[in-house]
Amino acid sequence: MKSQIIMPEIKYTFMGETSKLKPARKFGPGYFIREQMEYRNWTQDDLSEVTGITIKHLNRILKDKQPVTLEMAKIFGGVFDTSPQYWMNLDANYRLWLAGEKSRKEIDADLRAKIYERMPVKDMLAKRWILPFANAQELAAQVTAFWGWDKLDFAVLDNQYIPFLSRKSEAFNQFNASYAITWYRKAMTVAEQMPRPAYNKGKLKHIFVTIHSYSIQNDGINNFIQDLSNAGVLFFVLPHLQKTYLDGAAFFSGDNPVIVFTGRYKRIDNFWFTVAHEIAHVLYHLNEETPFVLDNLKDGDTNQMETEANTLAAEKLKHPQILQYLEPYTHYLTSQKVEECSIEYQVHPAIVIGKLAHDKLISYSNQTLYNEDVLQLIPEQYQFGRL
Repeated sequence: MKSQIIMPEIKYTFMGETSKLKPARKFGPGYFIREQMEYRNWTQDDLSEVTGITIKHLNRILKDKQPVTLEMAKIFGGVFDTSPQYWMNLDANYRLWLAGEKSRKEIDADLRAKIYERMPVKDMLAKRWILPFANAQELAAQVTAFWGWDKLDFAVLDNQYIPFLSRKSEAFNQFNASYAITWYRKAMTVAEQMPRPAYNKGKLKHIFVTIHSYSIQNDGINNFIQDLSNAGVLFFVLPHLQKTYLDGAAFFSGDNPVIVFTGRYKRIDNFWFTVAHEIAHVLYHLNEETPFVLDNLKDGDTNQMETEANTLAAEKLKHPQILQYLEPYTHYLTSQKVEECSIEYQVHPAIVIGKLAHDKLISYSNQTLYNEDVLQLIPEQYQFGRL
């Protein structure tokens, strides 16, 4: 048996007005004409013969597709022993209700548009962050629950989060900033559900200094994640949403720092640089003024904070030493030299290749060397929302 989602009736705020979705459907003249026919045991042919209205025309009236004119109201009044005004009023009230019903549908369409503008609904459906919905009310109920709001009101995004993110990061405009904040909300929700050992900043600093050594260990990524957990740092993988182009994020959930990797690029070197970059943010940049950082490391910011995080990550992953060691050999670089450098500085060969490719000293095609899918190396319990 398929599970059924029961959505509560909700109120939502739109364009400054609070509207309540109408549950009832008003009956038109056709319903009452059919009642009179049943009472008299008449068929449509009988009524057509009595009224002189063609079957085709009468069928449209019974389905309320054809308005009741004054002439028809007089005919029905005479046949059913009622006043013509009775049928005129029934039709007028029904047409007014229809006009209101169309207005409601238009409001629902506007509501959908506003949600789609701020949230990548199709992508969220594909990732199962929200469930399929039948109408705007069901969508609005899920979105309200997603944000943890009492009612659907995007003012908090429009007035607080989006201006903050756009001001802090040149990589985000009004459009993709809203999508990025949606991703951040999901990341916060995941973090809230994770175990919370006490945060030890000293342990995190030690992990940061020695991060390069994890990259060459057998099962080094798992060891790294376990040590982060022991230091009270929450780590997990959460795929980025369309048009956000996120590689990673850093923020606090209560007293615990959180580091998120999106897997946008699944290379081993990208993983180590991203997590090193986010650790730098946790240790040196997160504060009341900057409570979270959402990073696009390929086409993102070059501001002072991001430049510092890049420099610290590169330093901990031995980028300066790699460059000094291999720069004389880049025109005829061999895998033997790469592996020699890897052993010399205790870094994964993929990090060596990635640094040289980033500096355009070798072709980007070389980045496939030593680079298996890093998501295959991350335990499944740390991966959320992947397809």
